[in-house]
Formats: sequence, structure tokens, C-alpha cells
Amino acid sequence: MAEPRRHASPTTELIARLMRVVRTCPEATADVLELVLLVSQVEAITAVDRDYRDARRVIARLRHPLWDMTPDQRETLRRAADTIRDACRLRESDIPSDPIGDAGERGRIEQGLAAALAGEFTPAQVARVTGAVMAVLQAAADGTRD
Repeated sequence: MAEPRRHASPTTELIARLMRVVRTCPEATADVLELVLLVSQVEAITAVDRDYRDARRVIARLRHPLWDMTPDQRETLRRAADTIRDACRLRESDIPSDPIGDAGERGRIEQGLAAALAGEFTPAQVARVTGAVMAVLQAAADGTRD
């Protein structure tokens, strides 16, 4: 008699789906492993990251992979993204259209730069540097998709 299948946690289910992607698309291994790390961080951070910013970024990354995939592979990632969204109880409108597109990203970068450049730059200069950093991050994300 077959042993009844245990219900997997959302993280375990997601990692299993991502590993299937690795088996069918080995050139995506590095990106998939990065996603697995991000997913584990999402679980660890949810007590601190009450807005689920990292979960939203992972979902956006799964929906917009950086490598060429077949429709079946894209569907696997889409289901993984939906699993995270459901586990975090996020609405579709909470998900950014790209991995660095969430509204909190610019604020976190600006706070980090303001702390690092305190006393050296004015708030207006920090804002300009933040804009440049965001532009570089967006260009890097767009460039890796080509």
C-alpha cells in the first residue's frame, strides 16, 4: 500500500518546482539557486518584513525570468509565484511589474545612501544619487533579460 502523500509547505513546494526547472533547463541553475536563497530569506524575514517586500520581489522575479524558457517552464514558475503570493496573502495589485519595481525599494536605497553619505551630501544630492542607482539597477535588470 502506498504511503499517503504529506502536504508540503509552500516553500517546499516552491523549491521542488524550481528544482524541476533546473532539471529541464540546466543553464538556469545559478538563477534558480539564487531564487531558492531568496525564498528561504522570505520565510525567515516575514516577521521583520511585514510588507512582504522581498516576497513581492521574488514573485516578480519568477514571473519575469532572466533566461529563455519553454511555455511549460514559464507555467511552472508562474505556479511557484502564485504559491508564494497565496502563502503571503498578497493581492495581485501588491506585486510589482518587475523585480525592482516595488515602491519600497527606492526608499530603502535612499535611506542606505543617506546613512552612508551623511555629512558629505545634501538631501537633494542623495536623492539624485538614488535616482542614478535606481536607473542603473533597472538597466542591469533589463540588460540581463536580452
